[in-house]
Amino acid sequence: MRLMSYNIEWFDNWFNDDNTMKTSAEANTKFDAIADVLTAIDPDVIGITEGPNTTTTTGNRSTVAALEGFAAAKSLRQSKAMIGFPSGGRQEIAVLYDPAVANVSHDAGGSAGSKSNPPFKEQFQIDSDQDGIKEVYKHYRPPLEAKVVRADGGADFWMIVAHAKSKGIFSAMDRLNFDRTSVRNRRKLFAECSSIRRRVEDWLKNNRPTIVMGDINDGPGFDFYESRFGRSAVEIILGDVFDRASLLSYPLGRPKFGRYGWEPSTARFTDNYTGDRVNALIDHIMASNHFSLTGSAPARVWNPYQLNDAKPLKSSLLGASDHFPVTLDIA
Repeated sequence: MRLMSYNIEWFDNWFNDDNTMKTSAEANTKFDAIADVLTAIDPDVIGITEGPNTTTTTGNRSTVAALEGFAAAKSLRQSKAMIGFPSGGRQEIAVLYDPAVANVSHDAGGSAGSKSNPPFKEQFQIDSDQDGIKEVYKHYRPPLEAKVVRADGGADFWMIVAHAKSKGIFSAMDRLNFDRTSVRNRRKLFAECSSIRRRVEDWLKNNRPTIVMGDINDGPGFDFYESRFGRSAVEIILGDVFDRASLLSYPLGRPKFGRYGWEPSTARFTDNYTGDRVNALIDHIMASNHFSLTGSAPARVWNPYQLNDAKPLKSSLLGASDHFPVTLDIA
Protein backbone atom coordinates (compact mmCIF):
# COMPACT_ATOMS: atom_id res chain seq x y z
CA MET A 1 0.00 0.00 0.00
CA ARG A 2 1.30 3.45 -0.90
CA LEU A 3 0.51 6.36 1.43
CA MET A 4 0.94 9.97 0.37
CA SER A 5 1.09 13.27 2.21
CA TYR A 6 0.33 16.17 -0.11
CA ASN A 7 -0.18 19.87 0.49
CA ILE A 8 -2.16 20.97 -2.57
CA GLU A 9 -1.68 24.74 -2.54
CA TRP A 10 -4.96 26.58 -1.90
CA PHE A 11 -6.97 23.83 -3.58
CA ASP A 12 -10.11 25.67 -2.45
CA ASN A 13 -9.44 28.48 -4.94
CA TRP A 14 -10.33 26.25 -7.86
CA PHE A 15 -13.88 25.30 -6.84
CA ASN A 16 -17.14 27.21 -7.12
CA ASP A 17 -19.49 27.81 -4.19
CA ASP A 18 -21.61 24.83 -5.27
CA ASN A 19 -18.48 22.59 -5.04
CA THR A 20 -18.14 22.23 -8.80
CA MET A 21 -14.79 22.69 -10.50
CA LYS A 22 -14.03 26.05 -12.04
CA THR A 23 -13.66 25.91 -15.82
CA SER A 24 -11.22 28.71 -16.67
CA ALA A 25 -8.10 27.83 -18.63
CA GLU A 26 -6.01 28.40 -15.51
CA ALA A 27 -8.24 26.13 -13.44
CA ASN A 28 -8.17 23.37 -16.06
CA THR A 29 -4.38 23.53 -16.14
CA LYS A 30 -4.26 23.25 -12.35
CA PHE A 31 -6.68 20.31 -12.20
CA ASP A 32 -4.80 18.50 -15.00
CA ALA A 33 -1.49 18.93 -13.17
CA ILE A 34 -2.85 17.60 -9.87
CA ALA A 35 -4.51 14.64 -11.61
CA ASP A 36 -1.29 13.86 -13.51
CA VAL A 37 0.66 13.77 -10.24
CA LEU A 38 -1.82 11.49 -8.50
CA THR A 39 -2.12 9.17 -11.49
CA ALA A 40 1.63 8.84 -12.00
CA ILE A 41 2.62 8.38 -8.35
CA ASP A 42 -0.46 6.21 -7.81
CA PRO A 43 -1.02 6.33 -4.03
CA ASP A 44 -3.76 4.29 -2.38
CA VAL A 45 -4.43 6.72 0.48
CA ILE A 46 -3.69 10.47 0.30
CA GLY A 47 -3.57 12.79 3.28
CA ILE A 48 -4.38 16.22 1.85
CA THR A 49 -3.64 19.56 3.47
CA GLU A 50 -4.96 22.86 2.10
CA GLY A 51 -7.96 20.93 0.82
CA PRO A 52 -11.19 22.58 -0.39
CA ASN A 53 -13.30 24.34 2.22
CA THR A 54 -16.17 23.01 4.30
CA THR A 55 -18.38 25.84 5.56
CA THR A 56 -19.75 25.62 9.10
CA THR A 57 -21.87 28.79 9.28
CA THR A 58 -23.15 30.09 5.94
CA GLY A 59 -22.85 28.51 2.51
CA ASN A 60 -22.76 24.93 1.29
CA ARG A 61 -19.09 24.33 0.67
CA SER A 62 -18.14 20.67 1.13
CA THR A 63 -14.62 19.25 1.07
CA VAL A 64 -15.94 15.77 0.36
CA ALA A 65 -18.19 16.89 -2.51
CA ALA A 66 -15.40 18.95 -4.11
CA LEU A 67 -12.76 16.23 -3.88
CA GLU A 68 -15.05 13.43 -5.04
CA GLY A 69 -16.27 15.59 -7.93
CA PHE A 70 -12.68 16.28 -8.93
CA ALA A 71 -11.79 12.57 -8.71
CA ALA A 72 -14.76 11.61 -10.86
CA ALA A 73 -13.99 14.28 -13.47
CA LYS A 74 -10.40 13.04 -13.76
CA SER A 75 -11.28 9.32 -13.52
CA LEU A 76 -9.05 8.84 -10.50
CA ARG A 77 -9.19 5.52 -8.68
CA GLN A 78 -8.84 7.49 -5.44
CA SER A 79 -12.54 8.32 -5.64
CA LYS A 80 -13.69 8.58 -2.01
CA ALA A 81 -12.99 11.44 0.39
CA MET A 82 -13.49 12.10 4.09
CA ILE A 83 -12.72 14.79 6.66
CA GLY A 84 -12.74 15.12 10.43
CA PHE A 85 -13.47 18.30 12.36
CA PRO A 86 -13.64 21.29 9.95
CA SER A 87 -11.08 24.08 10.30
CA GLY A 88 -11.77 27.68 11.15
CA GLY A 89 -10.60 28.85 7.73
CA ARG A 90 -10.72 27.82 4.09
CA GLN A 91 -7.98 25.20 4.18
CA GLU A 92 -9.21 21.77 5.23
CA ILE A 93 -7.49 18.50 6.06
CA ALA A 94 -8.88 15.51 4.19
CA VAL A 95 -8.17 11.99 3.03
CA LEU A 96 -8.75 10.88 -0.56
CA TYR A 97 -8.53 7.13 -1.09
CA ASP A 98 -9.25 4.15 -3.31
CA PRO A 99 -12.31 2.35 -1.86
CA ALA A 100 -11.21 -0.89 -3.51
CA VAL A 101 -8.05 -0.85 -1.39
CA ALA A 102 -9.25 0.53 1.94
CA ASN A 103 -12.09 2.09 3.88
CA VAL A 104 -11.18 5.24 5.81
CA SER A 105 -13.35 6.70 8.56
CA HIS A 106 -13.07 9.50 11.12
CA ASP A 107 -12.06 8.05 14.51
CA ALA A 108 -11.62 10.94 16.92
CA GLY A 109 -9.87 10.35 20.24
CA GLY A 110 -9.37 12.31 23.41
CA SER A 111 -11.67 12.89 26.37
CA ALA A 112 -14.31 15.61 26.05
CA GLY A 113 -13.62 18.43 28.47
CA SER A 114 -10.12 17.24 29.33
CA LYS A 115 -7.61 20.04 29.90
CA SER A 116 -4.63 17.99 28.69
CA ASN A 117 -5.95 15.58 26.06
CA PRO A 118 -9.37 16.59 24.68
CA PRO A 119 -10.68 15.97 21.14
CA PHE A 120 -8.70 18.02 18.65
CA LYS A 121 -11.58 20.46 18.18
CA GLU A 122 -11.39 21.59 21.84
CA GLN A 123 -9.01 23.81 23.78
CA PHE A 124 -6.14 22.19 25.63
CA GLN A 125 -3.52 23.29 28.15
CA ILE A 126 0.24 22.90 27.98
CA ASP A 127 3.28 24.65 29.42
CA SER A 128 4.88 25.69 26.13
CA ASP A 129 7.54 28.02 27.58
CA GLN A 130 8.70 25.94 30.55
CA ASP A 131 7.75 28.55 33.16
CA GLY A 132 5.59 26.23 35.25
CA ILE A 133 2.35 27.83 34.04
CA LYS A 134 0.14 26.10 31.50
CA GLU A 135 -1.16 28.14 28.56
CA VAL A 136 -4.42 27.54 26.70
CA TYR A 137 -4.23 26.61 23.02
CA LYS A 138 -6.56 25.37 20.33
CA HIS A 139 -5.83 23.79 16.95
CA TYR A 140 -6.86 26.23 14.22
CA ARG A 141 -7.02 23.27 11.84
CA PRO A 142 -7.92 20.23 13.97
CA PRO A 143 -5.76 17.27 12.92
CA LEU A 144 -7.69 14.53 11.15
CA GLU A 145 -7.77 11.17 12.95
CA ALA A 146 -8.68 8.28 10.69
CA LYS A 147 -9.02 4.53 10.94
CA VAL A 148 -7.91 2.66 7.82
CA VAL A 149 -9.40 -0.78 7.20
CA ARG A 150 -7.55 -2.63 4.48
CA ALA A 151 -9.47 -4.59 1.85
CA ASP A 152 -6.63 -7.11 1.48
CA GLY A 153 -7.08 -8.39 5.02
CA GLY A 154 -3.99 -6.63 6.34
CA ALA A 155 -4.02 -5.16 9.81
CA ASP A 156 -6.11 -2.05 10.39
CA PHE A 157 -4.11 1.06 11.18
CA TRP A 158 -4.71 4.61 12.34
CA MET A 159 -3.40 7.82 10.90
CA ILE A 160 -3.24 11.47 11.87
CA VAL A 161 -3.09 14.05 9.08
CA ALA A 162 -1.96 17.43 10.38
CA HIS A 163 -1.44 20.95 9.09
CA ALA A 164 0.38 22.60 11.95
CA LYS A 165 0.85 26.27 12.78
CA SER A 166 2.99 28.16 10.27
CA LYS A 167 6.01 29.97 11.69
CA GLY A 168 5.91 32.42 8.79
CA ILE A 169 5.52 36.14 9.51
CA PHE A 170 3.53 37.87 6.80
CA SER A 171 3.19 41.43 8.12
CA ALA A 172 5.69 44.26 8.43
CA MET A 173 7.26 44.78 11.86
CA ASP A 174 10.46 45.93 13.52
CA ARG A 175 13.26 43.58 14.50
CA LEU A 176 12.22 43.30 18.15
CA ASN A 177 8.63 42.39 17.35
CA PHE A 178 9.82 40.00 14.64
CA ASP A 179 11.83 38.16 17.29
CA ARG A 180 8.92 38.04 19.74
CA THR A 181 6.50 36.86 17.06
CA SER A 182 8.90 34.17 15.88
CA VAL A 183 9.21 32.76 19.40
CA ARG A 184 5.44 32.94 19.96
CA ASN A 185 4.73 31.16 16.67
CA ARG A 186 7.14 28.37 17.54
CA ARG A 187 5.55 27.91 20.96
CA LYS A 188 2.15 27.61 19.29
CA LEU A 189 3.59 25.07 16.86
CA PHE A 190 5.18 23.10 19.70
CA ALA A 191 1.89 23.12 21.62
CA GLU A 192 -0.01 21.73 18.63
CA CYS A 193 2.57 19.01 18.04
CA SER A 194 2.63 18.12 21.73
CA SER A 195 -1.14 17.63 21.50
CA ILE A 196 -0.63 15.34 18.50
CA ARG A 197 2.05 13.41 20.39
CA ARG A 198 -0.34 12.81 23.29
CA ARG A 199 -2.79 11.18 20.87
CA VAL A 200 0.02 9.07 19.39
CA GLU A 201 0.87 7.84 22.89
CA ASP A 202 -2.79 6.94 23.50
CA TRP A 203 -2.86 4.89 20.33
CA LEU A 204 0.43 3.14 21.01
CA LYS A 205 -0.73 2.18 24.51
CA ASN A 206 -3.62 0.41 22.77
CA ASN A 207 -1.18 -1.21 20.32
CA ARG A 208 -2.59 0.65 17.35
CA PRO A 209 -0.35 0.78 14.28
CA THR A 210 0.09 4.54 13.81
CA ILE A 211 0.97 6.87 10.95
CA VAL A 212 1.40 10.63 11.33
CA MET A 213 1.64 12.70 8.17
CA GLY A 214 1.08 16.20 6.87
CA ASP A 215 2.49 19.69 6.64
CA ILE A 216 4.15 20.15 10.03
CA ASN A 217 5.69 23.49 8.98
CA ASP A 218 8.96 22.46 10.61
CA GLY A 219 11.85 20.05 10.36
CA PRO A 220 15.15 19.25 12.12
CA GLY A 221 17.44 22.28 12.03
CA PHE A 222 14.88 24.38 10.18
CA ASP A 223 15.61 27.81 11.66
CA PHE A 224 17.50 29.79 14.30
CA TYR A 225 14.63 29.87 16.77
CA GLU A 226 14.59 26.08 17.02
CA SER A 227 17.97 26.24 18.78
CA ARG A 228 16.36 28.08 21.70
CA PHE A 229 14.16 25.07 22.37
CA GLY A 230 16.62 22.26 21.61
CA ARG A 231 14.43 20.33 19.19
CA SER A 232 12.04 20.66 16.28
CA ALA A 233 8.30 20.10 16.21
CA VAL A 234 8.87 16.91 14.21
CA GLU A 235 11.00 15.51 17.03
CA ILE A 236 8.19 16.23 19.50
CA ILE A 237 5.87 14.04 17.43
CA LEU A 238 8.51 11.33 17.00
CA GLY A 239 8.73 10.90 20.78
CA ASP A 240 11.19 10.37 23.61
CA VAL A 241 14.53 8.77 22.70
CA PHE A 242 14.59 7.21 26.17
CA ASP A 243 11.39 5.28 25.42
CA ARG A 244 12.26 3.34 22.29
CA ALA A 245 9.03 1.36 22.23
CA SER A 246 6.97 4.53 21.76
CA LEU A 247 9.23 6.21 19.22
CA LEU A 248 7.90 6.74 15.73
CA SER A 249 10.30 6.05 12.89
CA TYR A 250 11.22 8.60 10.24
CA PRO A 251 11.68 6.52 7.07
CA LEU A 252 13.11 9.40 4.99
CA GLY A 253 16.12 9.60 7.28
CA ARG A 254 17.89 12.74 8.47
CA PRO A 255 17.94 15.45 5.78
CA LYS A 256 21.22 17.02 4.72
CA PHE A 257 21.89 20.74 4.42
CA GLY A 258 23.61 21.84 1.22
CA ARG A 259 24.12 24.81 -1.04
CA TYR A 260 20.41 25.34 -1.68
CA GLY A 261 19.07 24.26 1.70
CA TRP A 262 17.71 20.91 2.83
CA GLU A 263 17.72 17.70 0.83
CA PRO A 264 15.30 16.11 0.43
CA SER A 265 12.95 19.09 0.44
CA THR A 266 9.21 19.51 -0.06
CA ALA A 267 8.98 23.30 -0.45
CA ARG A 268 11.03 26.48 -0.94
CA PHE A 269 10.96 29.71 1.06
CA THR A 270 12.58 33.12 0.85
CA ASP A 271 15.09 33.91 3.60
CA ASN A 272 13.88 37.01 5.46
CA TYR A 273 17.36 38.50 5.67
CA THR A 274 19.25 37.46 2.53
CA GLY A 275 16.32 37.17 0.11
CA ASP A 276 17.68 33.79 -1.05
CA ARG A 277 15.36 30.92 -1.88
CA VAL A 278 15.98 28.03 0.51
CA ASN A 279 14.80 24.42 0.22
CA ALA A 280 12.85 23.18 3.25
CA LEU A 281 11.59 19.79 4.40
CA ILE A 282 8.29 20.56 6.15
CA ASP A 283 5.97 17.79 4.88
CA HIS A 284 6.50 14.47 6.63
CA ILE A 285 5.38 10.89 7.15
CA MET A 286 6.19 9.10 10.42
CA ALA A 287 5.31 5.52 11.36
CA SER A 288 5.19 3.30 14.44
CA ASN A 289 7.25 0.12 14.50
CA HIS A 290 4.22 -2.01 13.56
CA PHE A 291 4.83 -1.48 9.84
CA SER A 292 7.03 -3.35 7.38
CA LEU A 293 8.23 -1.13 4.55
CA THR A 294 8.56 -2.33 0.97
CA GLY A 295 10.94 -1.61 -1.90
CA SER A 296 14.50 -0.31 -2.01
CA ALA A 297 13.31 3.25 -1.35
CA PRO A 298 10.03 2.97 0.58
CA ALA A 299 9.95 6.66 1.54
CA ARG A 300 10.30 9.35 -1.11
CA VAL A 301 9.90 13.07 -1.62
CA TRP A 302 8.73 13.62 -5.18
CA ASN A 303 10.94 16.63 -5.81
CA PRO A 304 11.87 16.73 -9.53
CA TYR A 305 15.12 18.55 -8.76
CA GLN A 306 16.28 15.85 -6.34
CA LEU A 307 14.58 12.56 -7.30
CA ASN A 308 15.21 10.96 -10.68
CA ASP A 309 11.83 9.20 -10.74
CA ALA A 310 10.11 12.57 -10.31
CA LYS A 311 11.87 14.33 -13.18
CA PRO A 312 9.36 13.22 -15.86
CA LEU A 313 6.64 14.80 -13.68
CA LYS A 314 8.43 18.14 -13.24
CA SER A 315 5.93 20.24 -15.16
CA SER A 316 2.93 18.69 -13.41
CA LEU A 317 4.51 18.83 -9.95
CA LEU A 318 5.36 22.51 -10.35
CA GLY A 319 1.95 23.29 -11.79
CA ALA A 320 0.01 21.41 -9.12
CA SER A 321 1.35 22.97 -5.92
CA ASP A 322 4.15 24.85 -4.20
CA HIS A 323 4.81 21.67 -2.16
CA PHE A 324 6.06 18.30 -3.37
CA PRO A 325 4.33 15.12 -2.14
CA VAL A 326 5.87 12.56 0.21
CA THR A 327 5.08 8.84 -0.10
CA LEU A 328 5.60 5.77 2.07
CA ASP A 329 5.21 2.20 0.83
CA ILE A 330 4.05 -0.29 3.44
CA ALA A 331 3.55 -4.05 3.16
